[in-house]
Amino acid sequence: KHRVFNIYSMMNLSKSTTNQVFDINKLPAQPGILFFLVSMSRISKGQSAQKMWEYWRIFSPDKIIKPMVGIQIAYTDYLYFNNGEPANELKKKYLNTTLAHKHEYLKILARNPMWIDKAWSFTTWGQLLLETKDFTNYFGRLKKLYERDATFKKYILEDIAQYTKEKPSESHINFVLEETLMYYLVVKGKVILRNDFVEGHEKWILWCYPGRPLMSMLYIQQKNPFYLFNPDNIYEHSIYDLDARKLYDAKKLDLETLTFD
Repeated sequence: KHRVFNIYSMMNLSKSTTNQVFDINKLPAQPGILFFLVSMSRISKGQSAQKMWEYWRIFSPDKIIKPMVGIQIAYTDYLYFNNGEPANELKKKYLNTTLAHKHEYLKILARNPMWIDKAWSFTTWGQLLLETKDFTNYFGRLKKLYERDATFKKYILEDIAQYTKEKPSESHINFVLEETLMYYLVVKGKVILRNDFVEGHEKWILWCYPGRPLMSMLYIQQKNPFYLFNPDNIYEHSIYDLDARKLYDAKKLDLETLTFD
């Protein structure tokens, strides 16, 4: 059972608390967005529409101070183009699945009219790419960092090993690099998130995913290779594990000794 801890108090913790990870007590009172990433490999089971709804219930109503929270559900369809399968096969595999997932989620929402339906928005990985200025340039620079930074390369390869026993290929590497970069740019406020409820006034963005964070994501926050800052976002260095209900703040972690229970 995880301890509940106020995120505002965490900002003043001493160094002696390194690698102690807690849940969120309350979300900030300012407008913000919960960013739920849906992996196409888990969309039918671990991240089904019903499961995603249950994850949303983690935050509401207990953790929401004011009803100023938008929910962005992002499907990783285009990200999977890195796996080398033919484009037409990927379209067949993911288009109907994505549409069915959204439709099922909207049906659940319709059965719960107490929630503001326009607070939910749905997007695809391709749309996120379009809403990012200079993504290709950032990706090229991140690829160069991977090639010259031995620590970053080590974490990328460790992340790949979490999900496949195959020998790491260029496709695997690009997949993790792209996901890591998108996370970094989203929480830094460099990606336009279109939500009809928050309408671009979000002060904070919390990246949420069921499972431990990628080490490469934590490392890029500590490294901050592109010197991007989003001081309005209290969660600009953070990732929330929906399964463990833990908030990982990269600035408060020693990655060399970090372990996941």
